Amino acid sequence: MNQRKFKWLSVVFLACLLIGCQSNVQGDGTGSRGFPHNEQLQSVQAAVDEFQEQRGVPPIQNFESDTGLYERYRVDFSQLIPGFMNDAPASAYENGGDFYYTLINVEEEPEVRVIPVLVMHEANQFERTVHQYTRTHGYPPLEEMVAPGVFELDYEALGLDEPPTVQSPYFATNLPIYVDREGRAIIDYAIDLNRLLQEYDAEPEDEEDIRSILTDEFPVAPVYSVPYSIEDGEPNMIGDVN
Repeated sequence: MNQRKFKWLSVVFLACLLIGCQSNVQGDGTGSRGFPHNEQLQSVQAAVDEFQEQRGVPPIQNFESDTGLYERYRVDFSQLIPGFMNDAPASAYENGGDFYYTLINVEEEPEVRVIPVLVMHEANQFERTVHQYTRTHGYPPLEEMVAPGVFELDYEALGLDEPPTVQSPYFATNLPIYVDREGRAIIDYAIDLNRLLQEYDAEPEDEEDIRSILTDEFPVAPVYSVPYSIEDGEPNMIGDVN
């Protein structure tokens, strides 16, 4: 097992020890949502590794060419069951759980991460609201551009009382949500990234895209995101390329 896998698996295991491994654990005690059991993550990783070794390709679902980096490689449990595991873990959406299982680093060494179903639902609902407004009015309710190709919305035009946010899957905070030129949701993880850089002394392997510090520290993928660089010691959203 490589060092990065060991790091995040150790974080989740320590979390289980601290709170007694109850159902829907809260990670290290600071996460706003629980993480799957460490054993569940390891069982899927083992099945993926064995599948990859035997078949030469990862067990993933089909995806569209414009699918975001962290939503792209969803685990296809139908390829793993029953040959490589008996059933999907209880935390998996396919088994009534709260998480989609996904893969990162697919071209190098696939590593299992999860996507909270609620985050996906909130982002999809937000997109539907924006698309409905655009169909009705002929144009999207865009306001200020916060990064190349990423825009704040006129939330009042959408009937909202305040700027839209989603709950962070990492910490007990809310994250702004924007749109790109196509009306696709973009979640701004700058608050979480900055916290890791400042409080946890996280060191990104690639300063041209520091999102990997999230998947290094947590088993959760930052879906609906764009790359971030570091500018003056803080995360800087690059724009609508993923």
